[in-house]
Amino acid sequence: MAWDAATRARVVELYFTTGSIVAAQRAFRREAAVRRAPEQHSIQRWVEQFRSTGSVASDRHRSRPRSVRTAPAIQRLRSALRRNQLQSVSKLAARTGLSQTTVRRILHEDLKLRPFKLQLTQKRKRGDKAKRVRFCKWLLKKLKVRPRFGEVLYMSDEANFDLQGHVNKQNCRIWAEENPHAAVEREQQVPHVTVWCAISATRILGPFFFEEGGHATTVTAPRYKAMLENFFVPALHQAHAPLSRVWFQQDGATAHTSRSALAALGSMFGPRVISKKARVAWPPRSPDLTVADFFLWGFVKSVVYKTPVRSLRQLKQRIRSCVRAVPQTMLQDAFRECFLRCRRCVRVRGGNIETLL
Repeated sequence: MAWDAATRARVVELYFTTGSIVAAQRAFRREAAVRRAPEQHSIQRWVEQFRSTGSVASDRHRSRPRSVRTAPAIQRLRSALRRNQLQSVSKLAARTGLSQTTVRRILHEDLKLRPFKLQLTQKRKRGDKAKRVRFCKWLLKKLKVRPRFGEVLYMSDEANFDLQGHVNKQNCRIWAEENPHAAVEREQQVPHVTVWCAISATRILGPFFFEEGGHATTVTAPRYKAMLENFFVPALHQAHAPLSRVWFQQDGATAHTSRSALAALGSMFGPRVISKKARVAWPPRSPDLTVADFFLWGFVKSVVYKTPVRSLRQLKQRIRSCVRAVPQTMLQDAFRECFLRCRRCVRVRGGNIETLL
């Protein structure tokens, strides 16, 4: 965002008054009654410009000297990366005084670095690997006996969708010689909707929105049990999927594994339940093995957030439309990928398989 000369001068004045860039940002937001203030690096640049020239006038129209790949320039860029590897080319250019073209050439040709995407992973605890291998072997054995097992296996999960979108991994890069497989965590924000789906190799049942009075609610054991009885089972009947053949998978969320929920699942599916505290145990911290996590939610979000979402009503309509539009061929491919992931998981003895994909 371009800031006019008056704003620059006022921000610099606030900096010298408060003695801190952060305090100057807060004072500016409070004084101007706005939510956004100039970035810290911009304020730092204005302060340095004022100290050296006595002016904060914009210098955007001045001709910029062409940057060259000199030894000092390479060292300056290397030092900037040592302080923080997680920086875009534009930020590196602004902080080193080099052009973006020069930064790219130094990164690729002189420092021999490549940009790697962030991966969102889940830290596993002791014993998790053995449980992952045990489940994967069970599923692969089931698949060997019944090649179309994916058609009767329903993998379920909830996800939160908010109005502010999701982490844009396309714009996140870490410059390094080898892929560090770095991860970031992101907290959910409101307003949002909580969505549940069950997915098989032939269809998706859902979405179901956990809400009361049009507002998202916490997924509690009674609400989860009511959803299974009043939405999921009728949806199975409507899809002509006999309960006597269906296998149902869920993760180990507290609401899923309550006595009432497991009792309801037992009455619906008998021993054909894959869950914590069930006959077939679902391995904890294994979103990379369930189709809903590694495929469905990412795909739906990529479609839903193509353009800004203005309201919860629009958000829910986009989710419904996207889920209905998923072709069966895509579901079949997703389950083939699931079984392939299980084979990889066994091969690496329950370790992280995302780095192999």
